[in-house]
Amino acid sequence: MTSTSGPAPGGRAGSDVAGDTVDSDLAADLAGTDGAGDMTGGDVARDLAGSDGTGGQTVGEPGSATAADFDAGPAWARYLPPALALALSLWGITTPSFWRDEAATLAAVRRPFGGLIAMLGNVDAVHAAYYIMVWPLVHVIGAGEFVVRLPSAVATAVAAAAVAAIGRRLISSWAGLMAGLMFAVLPAVTRYAQEARSYAMVIAVAAIASYVLVRAVGAAPERRRRWLVGYGVSLAAVGILNIFALLLIPAHAVTIVLDYRRRAGGPDSRRLVIGWLIAAAASVVVASPLLVLGWSERGQISWLAVNKSSSGLGTLLTLDGSILVTFAVVAVIGISLVVSSEAGRERLQAAWPWPMIELTVPWLALPPLILLTGSLITPLYTSRYILMCLPALALICGAALAALGRIAGPVALAAILLAGLPTQLTQRGPAGHYDDIRSLDKVVAVQARSGDVVLYANPNAESFGAAYPYGLDALRNIALKQAAIPSGTLAGTTAPLAVIRQRLGQVSRVWVVEINKFVQVPEIEGLNGLPLGPAMLGLPFHLVKVWHEHGDWLLLYAHN
Repeated sequence: MTSTSGPAPGGRAGSDVAGDTVDSDLAADLAGTDGAGDMTGGDVARDLAGSDGTGGQTVGEPGSATAADFDAGPAWARYLPPALALALSLWGITTPSFWRDEAATLAAVRRPFGGLIAMLGNVDAVHAAYYIMVWPLVHVIGAGEFVVRLPSAVATAVAAAAVAAIGRRLISSWAGLMAGLMFAVLPAVTRYAQEARSYAMVIAVAAIASYVLVRAVGAAPERRRRWLVGYGVSLAAVGILNIFALLLIPAHAVTIVLDYRRRAGGPDSRRLVIGWLIAAAASVVVASPLLVLGWSERGQISWLAVNKSSSGLGTLLTLDGSILVTFAVVAVIGISLVVSSEAGRERLQAAWPWPMIELTVPWLALPPLILLTGSLITPLYTSRYILMCLPALALICGAALAALGRIAGPVALAAILLAGLPTQLTQRGPAGHYDDIRSLDKVVAVQARSGDVVLYANPNAESFGAAYPYGLDALRNIALKQAAIPSGTLAGTTAPLAVIRQRLGQVSRVWVVEINKFVQVPEIEGLNGLPLGPAMLGLPFHLVKVWHEHGDWLLLYAHN
């Protein structure tokens, strides 16, 4: 049934596993319907809430609901999180310039499809699925900011709906609403909702996989198989989108083990564990070709060893996009725990049910811990690889907001929104994604002369020319040995330093692009960020002018 007065402050920790297919049940839950069928949800509620079915309270406001009357809340509460997420994602989506990662996307998808497939055998195989999805958009509609970023914005709305659905299933409709809204307003969420990369899609599919796991855990034995099949498919999809997202599997393994122990390891629990193992193993098998290719191309992330801006421990404090938001979230969770504890054990268990904790804490903690530990051997960790943990953070904070009540909860949510507002505004500026390639291109478009060439000091900038069709794209890359498409690479192969210096002696003006740092005597760097040698030292050039755009420098040199 559906309430007409507002999101119910209490719900239950279960699921009415009615319906005939995973897809229909999932759609029904995201839409807020109960998918009425031939089963009640009593056993499901007891499974997820940890109750023995002998009169214990269901999760939510104590005594306020039973397992059989799952209530997703009114329509506006179900649709508000994805609507807000989409609105914030579209807000200023075309203002930030493409940055280096998005330029790499455009460098890949602007080529013929055959050229794209050939490239994926050499580089960026981990992004293959995303590139293949975006390729038709670029070739049919265009390569503008709105077009290539729109899929990420839509994925973010889907993720918000999935987060809210998990909250409704594990706690209450009110907690689901708070979790969905919390997810939508996180600065990191809207930042990557405006990114022409796969991260928003990874977040969405990770949230859907976690939702399907919740339904599988709560399903009656005769209906669990279809949920486990859906779970295996969603895990395979998230692994294909980004192989690092398979770190969701060990997190979910902990969830399954904790659920098994809480239910004292009965026969049904053992069948669940076996079914989960089969689904997880099948997903890894499906994604294994990309795992192999990703390992063979691991040199592409060697820059993580020297660039700590996105791979240092400090990034854990800003995973949500803002240190102020982190402080606000921690404060809200702490206050909520105190308030819930003071209200009594019953209220504490209702506000913080074990199934929610068992799902979200491993999801939030294990992926970064595994990557950071692995990075002690070889560079693996960057904050972008653990963005799939953001739904877990939103669910924990959503539970905290719901526990604070109908007045204090929304007030606390507004405070978190205000804490993140400066970051939200900054990331919607021209240099909101760090690089401002558009401004560099405009300078070159206005001031370039016939015969000018460009030299990219860092290979991570070599795709800048693909971002926009004017400026840098019109200049000849003097360091190029073989072009991108013939070489099957993102931006082509680089000539030896001696050849580059010889070529420089034959031109009159050189535009040098430097990223991350300014070096007046340009040095050619390797993919790992370490210098290979000076490009222009001793050559008859003088510096004409320097343009600085956030993290990028554009230097114009002229022959003496």
